[in-house]
Amino acid sequence: AAGSQREQQTRQRRAQSRPGQSRRKQPIVASVAHIQLNHCLHAAMDESIYNLIPQPVPEPTKQTRYHSKHNPEAKPTFSTFGLAGTSRPGVDNVSGNKVGEEPLGAGSHTFKKSHATFGTVNNAKKPTDILAKGTGKGGGAVPLGPDVAPFKYEDKTKPPVPKKVECEEQYETIRQAHETKNFITTNAVNNILSKPKKEAEPVNWTKKPNFGKVPPYLDKIKKEISDEYEYIRSMQQADEGGPSGMRQLEEGERLELIDQLKAKWDDVNATYQRSSVLSLASLDTIGKVKRKEMYEAQLAQIERDIEKLSKKVVYVAIDE
Repeated sequence: AAGSQREQQTRQRRAQSRPGQSRRKQPIVASVAHIQLNHCLHAAMDESIYNLIPQPVPEPTKQTRYHSKHNPEAKPTFSTFGLAGTSRPGVDNVSGNKVGEEPLGAGSHTFKKSHATFGTVNNAKKPTDILAKGTGKGGGAVPLGPDVAPFKYEDKTKPPVPKKVECEEQYETIRQAHETKNFITTNAVNNILSKPKKEAEPVNWTKKPNFGKVPPYLDKIKKEISDEYEYIRSMQQADEGGPSGMRQLEEGERLELIDQLKAKWDDVNATYQRSSVLSLASLDTIGKVKRKEMYEAQLAQIERDIEKLSKKVVYVAIDE
Protein backbone atom coordinates (compact mmCIF):
# COMPACT_ATOMS: atom_id res chain seq x y z
CA ALA A 1 0.00 0.00 0.00
CA ALA A 2 2.87 2.40 0.81
CA GLY A 3 4.53 1.60 -2.53
CA SER A 4 1.40 2.32 -4.50
CA GLN A 5 0.98 5.63 -2.59
CA ARG A 6 4.50 6.73 -3.48
CA GLU A 7 3.89 5.82 -7.10
CA GLN A 8 0.77 7.98 -7.15
CA GLN A 9 2.68 10.94 -5.65
CA THR A 10 5.40 10.56 -8.29
CA ARG A 11 2.79 10.66 -11.03
CA GLN A 12 1.30 13.82 -9.57
CA ARG A 13 4.68 15.59 -9.52
CA ARG A 14 5.35 14.64 -13.14
CA ALA A 15 1.95 15.91 -14.19
CA GLN A 16 2.54 19.23 -12.41
CA SER A 17 6.01 19.66 -13.96
CA ARG A 18 4.73 19.21 -17.54
CA PRO A 19 4.25 22.50 -19.47
CA GLY A 20 0.76 23.29 -20.66
CA GLN A 21 -0.85 20.69 -18.38
CA SER A 22 -4.48 21.55 -17.68
CA ARG A 23 -5.29 22.08 -13.99
CA ARG A 24 -8.75 20.54 -14.44
CA LYS A 25 -7.35 17.00 -14.75
CA GLN A 26 -5.38 17.15 -11.44
CA PRO A 27 -8.41 16.44 -9.18
CA ILE A 28 -9.27 13.45 -11.38
CA VAL A 29 -5.77 11.97 -10.86
CA ALA A 30 -6.01 12.63 -7.16
CA SER A 31 -9.41 10.96 -6.94
CA VAL A 32 -8.11 7.87 -8.80
CA ALA A 33 -5.21 7.63 -6.38
CA HIS A 34 -7.59 7.98 -3.45
CA ILE A 35 -9.79 5.13 -4.77
CA GLN A 36 -6.77 2.84 -5.20
CA LEU A 37 -5.56 3.66 -1.69
CA ASN A 38 -8.94 2.82 -0.18
CA HIS A 39 -9.01 -0.45 -2.13
CA CYS A 40 -5.62 -1.44 -0.74
CA LEU A 41 -6.72 -0.57 2.83
CA HIS A 42 -9.87 -2.69 2.48
CA ALA A 43 -7.84 -5.61 1.14
CA ALA A 44 -5.49 -5.33 4.10
CA MET A 45 -8.46 -5.31 6.52
CA ASP A 46 -9.93 -8.46 4.89
CA GLU A 47 -6.69 -10.34 5.62
CA SER A 48 -6.53 -9.22 9.26
CA ILE A 49 -6.03 -11.79 12.05
CA TYR A 50 -9.06 -10.41 13.85
CA ASN A 51 -11.23 -12.01 11.20
CA LEU A 52 -10.49 -15.42 12.80
CA ILE A 53 -12.55 -14.49 15.85
CA PRO A 54 -16.15 -15.79 15.35
CA GLN A 55 -18.67 -13.03 15.28
CA PRO A 56 -22.06 -13.37 17.03
CA VAL A 57 -24.83 -14.55 14.68
CA PRO A 58 -27.83 -12.21 14.81
CA GLU A 59 -31.09 -13.95 15.57
CA PRO A 60 -33.61 -13.74 12.69
CA THR A 61 -36.66 -11.75 13.47
CA LYS A 62 -39.88 -13.75 13.11
CA GLN A 63 -42.49 -12.11 10.96
CA THR A 64 -46.02 -11.80 12.17
CA ARG A 65 -48.47 -14.48 11.03
CA TYR A 66 -50.69 -13.60 8.12
CA HIS A 67 -54.39 -13.28 8.86
CA SER A 68 -56.85 -12.81 6.06
CA LYS A 69 -59.26 -9.94 6.29
CA HIS A 70 -62.09 -12.12 4.97
CA ASN A 71 -64.34 -14.14 7.25
CA PRO A 72 -63.35 -17.85 7.19
CA GLU A 73 -66.95 -18.89 7.82
CA ALA A 74 -68.23 -17.20 4.65
CA LYS A 75 -69.15 -19.34 1.64
CA PRO A 76 -67.14 -19.00 -1.57
CA THR A 77 -68.34 -16.46 -4.11
CA PHE A 78 -70.99 -17.90 -6.42
CA SER A 79 -71.05 -21.04 -4.26
CA THR A 80 -73.23 -24.00 -5.27
CA PHE A 81 -72.80 -25.93 -2.02
CA GLY A 82 -75.89 -26.80 -0.01
CA LEU A 83 -78.42 -25.84 -2.68
CA ALA A 84 -79.54 -29.27 -3.93
CA GLY A 85 -83.13 -30.12 -3.04
CA THR A 86 -83.96 -26.57 -1.91
CA SER A 87 -85.96 -23.72 -3.39
CA ARG A 88 -82.89 -21.47 -3.61
CA PRO A 89 -81.38 -20.22 -6.85
CA GLY A 90 -78.44 -22.02 -8.45
CA VAL A 91 -75.70 -19.92 -6.75
CA ASP A 92 -75.13 -18.36 -3.34
CA ASN A 93 -73.03 -15.48 -1.87
CA VAL A 94 -72.76 -13.55 -5.12
CA SER A 95 -71.29 -10.47 -3.42
CA GLY A 96 -68.61 -12.53 -1.67
CA ASN A 97 -68.93 -11.07 1.84
CA LYS A 98 -72.15 -12.54 3.24
CA VAL A 99 -72.06 -14.78 6.29
CA GLY A 100 -75.16 -16.71 7.30
CA GLU A 101 -77.47 -14.61 5.13
CA GLU A 102 -80.05 -16.03 2.79
CA PRO A 103 -79.47 -15.32 -0.90
CA LEU A 104 -81.81 -13.17 -2.88
CA GLY A 105 -84.99 -15.05 -3.72
CA ALA A 106 -84.42 -17.87 -1.20
CA GLY A 107 -87.49 -19.99 -0.46
CA SER A 108 -88.81 -21.70 2.62
CA HIS A 109 -87.31 -25.13 1.81
CA THR A 110 -84.06 -25.51 3.72
CA PHE A 111 -81.12 -27.75 2.97
CA LYS A 112 -81.43 -31.16 4.68
CA LYS A 113 -78.65 -33.12 2.99
CA SER A 114 -75.62 -32.03 4.97
CA HIS A 115 -74.45 -35.66 5.39
CA ALA A 116 -75.36 -36.91 1.93
CA THR A 117 -71.76 -37.24 0.66
CA PHE A 118 -69.41 -37.98 3.57
CA GLY A 119 -71.97 -39.21 6.11
CA THR A 120 -72.39 -38.23 9.72
CA VAL A 121 -69.60 -37.47 12.17
CA ASN A 122 -67.67 -40.47 13.57
CA ASN A 123 -69.27 -42.87 11.13
CA ALA A 124 -66.02 -44.56 10.05
CA LYS A 125 -65.47 -48.21 10.90
CA LYS A 126 -62.31 -49.79 12.21
CA PRO A 127 -60.03 -51.52 9.65
CA THR A 128 -60.40 -54.79 11.60
CA ASP A 129 -64.18 -54.68 11.44
CA ILE A 130 -64.56 -56.37 8.05
CA LEU A 131 -67.39 -58.44 6.60
CA ALA A 132 -66.64 -62.07 7.41
CA LYS A 133 -67.89 -65.09 5.54
CA GLY A 134 -71.49 -65.99 6.29
CA THR A 135 -72.22 -62.77 8.20
CA GLY A 136 -73.69 -60.80 5.31
CA LYS A 137 -77.32 -60.40 4.42
CA GLY A 138 -78.58 -61.63 1.10
CA GLY A 139 -76.54 -62.58 -1.94
CA GLY A 140 -75.44 -66.04 -3.01
CA ALA A 141 -77.48 -68.79 -4.66
CA VAL A 142 -81.20 -69.20 -4.04
CA PRO A 143 -81.87 -72.39 -2.03
CA LEU A 144 -83.95 -74.95 -3.94
CA GLY A 145 -86.44 -77.46 -2.66
CA PRO A 146 -85.65 -81.12 -2.04
CA ASP A 147 -87.69 -82.18 -5.08
CA VAL A 148 -85.56 -80.13 -7.50
CA ALA A 149 -82.60 -82.07 -8.91
CA PRO A 150 -79.32 -80.27 -9.59
CA PHE A 151 -78.61 -79.32 -13.20
CA LYS A 152 -76.12 -81.42 -15.18
CA TYR A 153 -74.76 -81.26 -18.73
CA GLU A 154 -75.74 -84.69 -20.06
CA ASP A 155 -75.35 -84.02 -23.78
CA LYS A 156 -71.83 -82.62 -23.44
CA THR A 157 -70.28 -85.23 -21.17
CA LYS A 158 -67.84 -87.77 -22.63
CA PRO A 159 -68.03 -91.52 -21.91
CA PRO A 160 -65.99 -92.67 -18.92
CA VAL A 161 -62.48 -93.98 -19.43
CA PRO A 162 -62.50 -97.82 -19.51
CA LYS A 163 -60.79 -99.58 -16.67
CA LYS A 164 -57.70 -101.76 -16.99
CA VAL A 165 -59.63 -105.01 -16.63
CA GLU A 166 -62.10 -104.07 -19.37
CA CYS A 167 -59.24 -103.17 -21.75
CA GLU A 168 -57.56 -106.53 -21.14
CA GLU A 169 -60.77 -108.47 -21.77
CA GLN A 170 -61.46 -106.58 -25.02
CA TYR A 171 -57.90 -107.15 -26.25
CA GLU A 172 -58.10 -110.88 -25.50
CA THR A 173 -61.36 -111.21 -27.45
CA ILE A 174 -59.91 -109.49 -30.52
CA ARG A 175 -56.72 -111.56 -30.37
CA GLN A 176 -58.62 -114.86 -30.28
CA ALA A 177 -60.80 -113.84 -33.22
CA HIS A 178 -57.71 -113.08 -35.34
CA GLU A 179 -55.99 -116.30 -34.42
CA THR A 180 -58.95 -118.58 -35.31
CA LYS A 181 -59.43 -116.98 -38.77
CA ASN A 182 -58.15 -119.06 -41.77
CA PHE A 183 -57.07 -116.55 -44.36
CA ILE A 184 -56.61 -119.15 -47.14
CA THR A 185 -60.14 -120.50 -46.81
CA THR A 186 -61.54 -117.00 -46.50
CA ASN A 187 -59.83 -115.80 -49.70
CA ALA A 188 -60.97 -118.91 -51.61
CA VAL A 189 -64.58 -118.39 -50.57
CA ASN A 190 -64.45 -114.69 -51.52
CA ASN A 191 -63.10 -115.54 -55.00
CA ILE A 192 -65.74 -118.20 -55.59
CA LEU A 193 -68.60 -115.94 -54.58
CA SER A 194 -67.32 -112.85 -56.41
CA LYS A 195 -68.88 -111.86 -59.76
CA PRO A 196 -66.69 -111.40 -62.86
CA LYS A 197 -66.05 -107.83 -63.98
CA LYS A 198 -67.85 -106.64 -67.12
CA GLU A 199 -65.73 -105.11 -69.83
CA ALA A 200 -66.76 -101.72 -71.24
CA GLU A 201 -68.64 -101.86 -74.53
CA PRO A 202 -66.69 -100.49 -77.53
CA VAL A 203 -67.72 -97.01 -78.74
CA ASN A 204 -69.04 -96.76 -82.31
CA TRP A 205 -67.83 -93.34 -83.40
CA THR A 206 -69.75 -93.46 -86.69
CA LYS A 207 -73.09 -93.36 -84.84
CA LYS A 208 -72.31 -90.04 -83.14
CA PRO A 209 -74.65 -87.16 -84.12
CA ASN A 210 -71.78 -84.87 -85.32
CA PHE A 211 -69.96 -87.55 -87.30
CA GLY A 212 -68.80 -86.26 -90.73
CA LYS A 213 -69.74 -82.60 -89.96
CA VAL A 214 -67.52 -79.55 -89.51
CA PRO A 215 -67.16 -78.66 -85.83
CA PRO A 216 -68.86 -75.40 -84.78
CA TYR A 217 -65.63 -73.86 -83.46
CA LEU A 218 -64.04 -74.12 -86.93
CA ASP A 219 -66.95 -72.17 -88.46
CA LYS A 220 -66.46 -69.48 -85.83
CA ILE A 221 -62.73 -69.19 -86.56
CA LYS A 222 -63.36 -69.01 -90.35
CA LYS A 223 -65.85 -66.16 -89.82
CA GLU A 224 -63.38 -64.18 -87.67
CA ILE A 225 -60.64 -64.60 -90.30
CA SER A 226 -62.95 -63.44 -93.11
CA ASP A 227 -63.97 -60.37 -91.07
CA GLU A 228 -60.31 -59.44 -90.53
CA TYR A 229 -59.59 -59.76 -94.27
CA GLU A 230 -62.59 -57.56 -95.07
CA TYR A 231 -61.40 -54.89 -92.61
CA ILE A 232 -57.88 -54.89 -94.09
CA ARG A 233 -59.32 -54.62 -97.60
CA SER A 234 -61.47 -51.62 -96.63
CA MET A 235 -58.43 -49.91 -95.05
CA GLN A 236 -56.40 -50.38 -98.22
CA GLN A 237 -59.19 -48.89 -100.34
CA ALA A 238 -59.39 -45.91 -97.96
CA ASP A 239 -55.65 -45.29 -98.28
CA GLU A 240 -55.81 -45.39 -102.06
CA GLY A 241 -58.83 -43.24 -102.80
CA GLY A 242 -59.69 -41.74 -99.40
CA PRO A 243 -63.04 -41.80 -97.62
CA SER A 244 -66.16 -40.78 -99.46
CA GLY A 245 -66.90 -37.05 -99.32
CA MET A 246 -63.30 -36.24 -98.26
CA ARG A 247 -60.20 -35.09 -100.11
CA GLN A 248 -56.53 -35.22 -99.21
CA LEU A 249 -55.01 -31.90 -98.21
CA GLU A 250 -52.13 -30.80 -100.42
CA GLU A 251 -48.68 -30.39 -98.88
CA GLY A 252 -48.40 -26.64 -99.58
CA GLU A 253 -51.88 -25.98 -98.23
CA ARG A 254 -51.11 -28.06 -95.10
CA LEU A 255 -47.86 -26.17 -94.37
CA GLU A 256 -49.60 -22.82 -94.93
CA LEU A 257 -52.30 -23.72 -92.41
CA ILE A 258 -49.65 -24.74 -89.88
CA ASP A 259 -47.83 -21.40 -90.30
CA GLN A 260 -51.08 -19.49 -89.86
CA LEU A 261 -51.94 -21.45 -86.70
CA LYS A 262 -48.47 -20.80 -85.27
CA ALA A 263 -48.83 -17.06 -85.98
CA LYS A 264 -52.23 -17.08 -84.28
CA TRP A 265 -50.78 -18.92 -81.30
CA ASP A 266 -48.04 -16.29 -80.96
CA ASP A 267 -50.64 -13.48 -81.14
CA VAL A 268 -52.86 -15.05 -78.46
CA ASN A 269 -49.89 -15.88 -76.24
CA ALA A 270 -48.56 -12.28 -76.48
CA THR A 271 -51.97 -10.92 -75.48
CA TYR A 272 -52.11 -13.43 -72.61
CA GLN A 273 -48.63 -12.44 -71.38
CA ARG A 274 -49.44 -8.71 -71.48
CA SER A 275 -52.70 -9.12 -69.56
CA SER A 276 -53.04 -8.74 -65.81
CA VAL A 277 -54.31 -12.29 -65.31
CA LEU A 278 -50.96 -14.03 -65.59
CA SER A 279 -50.21 -14.29 -61.87
CA LEU A 280 -52.49 -15.99 -59.38
CA ALA A 281 -52.23 -13.07 -56.96
CA SER A 282 -53.96 -10.73 -59.43
CA LEU A 283 -57.03 -12.97 -59.91
CA ASP A 284 -59.23 -10.96 -57.57
CA THR A 285 -62.34 -10.72 -59.76
CA ILE A 286 -64.49 -13.19 -61.68
CA GLY A 287 -63.83 -11.38 -64.97
CA LYS A 288 -60.08 -11.89 -64.68
CA VAL A 289 -60.53 -15.58 -63.93
CA LYS A 290 -62.78 -16.03 -66.99
CA ARG A 291 -60.32 -14.17 -69.26
CA LYS A 292 -57.47 -16.36 -68.03
CA GLU A 293 -59.48 -19.52 -68.75
CA MET A 294 -60.42 -18.17 -72.22
CA TYR A 295 -56.77 -17.52 -73.20
CA GLU A 296 -55.66 -20.93 -71.98
CA ALA A 297 -58.48 -22.69 -73.87
CA GLN A 298 -57.60 -20.87 -77.12
CA LEU A 299 -53.92 -21.83 -76.81
CA ALA A 300 -54.79 -25.48 -76.10
CA GLN A 301 -57.15 -25.65 -79.11
CA ILE A 302 -54.53 -24.16 -81.48
CA GLU A 303 -51.96 -26.68 -80.24
CA ARG A 304 -54.36 -29.57 -80.94
CA ASP A 305 -55.03 -28.26 -84.46
CA ILE A 306 -51.30 -27.98 -85.18
CA GLU A 307 -50.82 -31.57 -83.95
CA LYS A 308 -53.54 -32.83 -86.33
CA LEU A 309 -52.07 -30.97 -89.33
CA SER A 310 -48.58 -32.27 -88.55
CA LYS A 311 -49.49 -35.71 -89.97
CA LYS A 312 -48.34 -36.58 -93.49
CA VAL A 313 -51.81 -37.43 -94.81
CA VAL A 314 -54.70 -35.17 -93.82
CA TYR A 315 -58.25 -35.45 -95.20
CA VAL A 316 -60.74 -32.60 -95.23
CA ALA A 317 -64.39 -32.40 -96.23
CA ILE A 318 -65.13 -31.47 -99.89
CA ASP A 319 -66.83 -28.09 -100.21
CA GLU A 320 -70.12 -28.39 -102.07
